[in-house]
Amino acid sequence: MKTVKPPSRRASGYLPSLDGWRAIAILGVLMTHDLPWSIGGYSTAAFRGYGGYGVYLFFAISGILICTRILEEESLIGRFHLKSFYIRRVLRIQPASLVYLAVIALLMLAGIVHESWHYWRGALLFYANFLYRASDSSGTAAFTGHFWTLSVEEHFYILLSLLLFFFRRHRIRVFASLILLTWIAQIVAHRYGIYSYDISSRRTQWVILYLLTPALLALLLRIPNIRSLAVRFLSPWVAYLTTLALMSADRLRVPHPGVKFWSFDMLGMQGNYLFFGFSLWIIATTLHPKSLSTRFLELPPVRFVGRLSYSLYLWHILFFIPVYAGVRITSAPLLFLSERPWKYIASFAAATLSYYFIEKPFIRLGHRLAPPATPGHKDLAVDTAHRENAGAEPIRVAN
Repeated sequence: MKTVKPPSRRASGYLPSLDGWRAIAILGVLMTHDLPWSIGGYSTAAFRGYGGYGVYLFFAISGILICTRILEEESLIGRFHLKSFYIRRVLRIQPASLVYLAVIALLMLAGIVHESWHYWRGALLFYANFLYRASDSSGTAAFTGHFWTLSVEEHFYILLSLLLFFFRRHRIRVFASLILLTWIAQIVAHRYGIYSYDISSRRTQWVILYLLTPALLALLLRIPNIRSLAVRFLSPWVAYLTTLALMSADRLRVPHPGVKFWSFDMLGMQGNYLFFGFSLWIIATTLHPKSLSTRFLELPPVRFVGRLSYSLYLWHILFFIPVYAGVRITSAPLLFLSERPWKYIASFAAATLSYYFIEKPFIRLGHRLAPPATPGHKDLAVDTAHRENAGAEPIRVAN
């Protein structure tokens, strides 16, 4: 049988606009974890609570991106390799997080960082979100507490991959039903006192909704008629104005920034319209690559910060948290690095080292051991014969 060679011209599989969104998300997180500061008499105190919506944005990116990549793999090679998916995910997430946790462990043993081993183990094994207590101000989880989002995302990767692997048909109905059931469960849990903001607000069963919903949108975009309508009508400005209209109609109020936000519940909506808006914004900019918004997101400096976003998320805590009350730090150098502007310089330096010496090599290793359907960013692509099974040139998807 004659072998038909794949097209010589292949899409890179990289959407630079998603790096731009990652940059915005991580800058929001940094703003939340930084103490208020002023420029020209103007203080950031009023906006610190809202910077935490960067977590919402990260969830929206993950929900859309990971689901899209799985669907693209199915479309290109006719099946979804569950083992390959897990290999790439593990080598994408684990090495950088393990190095960070190893540094924290050494600082704990040296008596510089007073972290609880209980929380450290939760971060290591990705169940930190089940250990969180809003009322705990002791600082015992100060340097690993941010692993709650990584825990939720790891649980999402497993759930999403299994749903797409076992449900080949009626996926939209399955996802929509699961989202609806999760919402109803929240209502029941609130009504009967099963849900507690103090201990429940970051647990996977309550937060997973904010990853499944973007994944459902990614599924819907696979329907040609829906995708055509989105391309035609969902421009970035339409997405922004729609979100603003919904928020205005709901009379968005966050009287206690950082408290109501972290509740992650659908009941009062509050900032949840903004979350759903994030999903629309991401989709709109990817569907309209020539829009002003997309061109801004694709500026080289913005994309560079986006590529560092995961390492920045891991390492900034070490330099941002020591100045907080309740965090017992006795190291003069660490306290010095927690001052401005050194905290930003140290965070970006650590993130850059992490990205180039840990993240990139292990991502490339993951691509070599379990080649994705599309090569991704040129810095991460590896040559492999496995892609010869792919057929037509794929639709661009993000790395």
